[in-house]
Amino acid sequence: MSKFEFGFAREDITPNRGLLLAGYFNYRPNRGAYDRLAVKAAAFRDENGCTAIVSFDLCLFNAKFAEELDEMLAAEKSPLAGKVLFCATHTHTGPYVCEFFGQPSDPDYVASVKAKTITALKNAYASLAPAELCAAETECSALAFNRRYIMKNGKTLTNPGKLNPDIDHPEGGIDPKILMLQVCQDNRPVLLLANISNHTDTIGGDIVSADWPGRMEAEIQREFGYDIPVMTIIAPQGNINHFDVSTLANQTSYEEAKRIGKAYANAILSSLYRMRKVEDTAITVKRSTFEAPYLKLTDEEYAEAKRVYEENKDAVMEPGRDLTSEDIARGVPAVKKLFAEKAIGCRENPITTKRIEHQMAITFGKTVAFVSLPAEPFVEIGYGIRQGSKYPLTFIAALGMGEIGYVGMPQHYGNGGYETSPDRSLADRTVGETMIAGALELLK
Repeated sequence: MSKFEFGFAREDITPNRGLLLAGYFNYRPNRGAYDRLAVKAAAFRDENGCTAIVSFDLCLFNAKFAEELDEMLAAEKSPLAGKVLFCATHTHTGPYVCEFFGQPSDPDYVASVKAKTITALKNAYASLAPAELCAAETECSALAFNRRYIMKNGKTLTNPGKLNPDIDHPEGGIDPKILMLQVCQDNRPVLLLANISNHTDTIGGDIVSADWPGRMEAEIQREFGYDIPVMTIIAPQGNINHFDVSTLANQTSYEEAKRIGKAYANAILSSLYRMRKVEDTAITVKRSTFEAPYLKLTDEEYAEAKRVYEENKDAVMEPGRDLTSEDIARGVPAVKKLFAEKAIGCRENPITTKRIEHQMAITFGKTVAFVSLPAEPFVEIGYGIRQGSKYPLTFIAALGMGEIGYVGMPQHYGNGGYETSPDRSLADRTVGETMIAGALELLK
């Protein structure tokens, strides 16, 4: 039997009080933490080489951040250099590590996260020991909803509000699959990894949290009776969230993060009996790059953006209030102004440099594969990859190896919806198809 080894380490990356939180349009210095944030590193090795998967309890990071981590590994002559799949859980109550919505990151915090990531990878690699890999899949369809709706006027609206009488139907579906990986050493589980499609934005406010993935881990550990590491790899979720518009229930609170985390934990725990040993664990690692061109504004879109800006040019953000995509649906003037400015920038201040992004695939034998997407991809992109993949269990790491924003399929553009609203950094309408093709090429 071939040699297969596993090692794990984690480091605390909870920020100091006062550091800005990412994920909304407004300035949000944090006022402490509900729970701790972590960088988690899972390392794997066989006779042919090694690889690792790193998950950050952060909203996002860009390609430059991932490239700099690889450079740090290379400088230390780490065998993991160039072989690590980096991804984020997308919590909206974690700090910035790159500029986003015009808000800067804190250089000291970024340096600390990078250093702790390298430490976690060193420790994970140092702890490599014989292991057994198991995998399975289950489903949970009660916690996620397509957040883009076709309204009765034919237009698409994101998060249109609960019990909105103008909703006609959801624009698309969800991905209920949960793919699960379990690593055992010395006859006990030492890692659970779950690939779940849902947005990680249930809490709001200005208190740090790992959101529902953190609560899911705590619930699983409670049931196991020891602190088994649990990693959440977010699957394509750009058009998905947890809001059930058919109810008036309050779904923005820490209690909601606990509810969802516990429910996902129960779905996973009740399906552990399905785990089957992966007999062939031969590791392969592949990387590729692709160009992600920027969206070009049509004359009609430019004229409309100018009109909206003029109507709302005097609007200002309300201090102390979270401004989210729901405010766009409500027509909040300051948010309408912000998005009009973003659209105008596509024409008047376009980004002219080429944007080159990375994709990475890690495979274990002929059964299990991981592939990264540097974006918040719509679920349809995940469908396309899994349908074309020869691997029965294809884990898709959204927000992996970078982040270029929301990416849908061509049919998702031009009819409204926050995610595809024109912005200087928004990807061209064809990039979703490019990502599918790139992923399937890596998985050949």
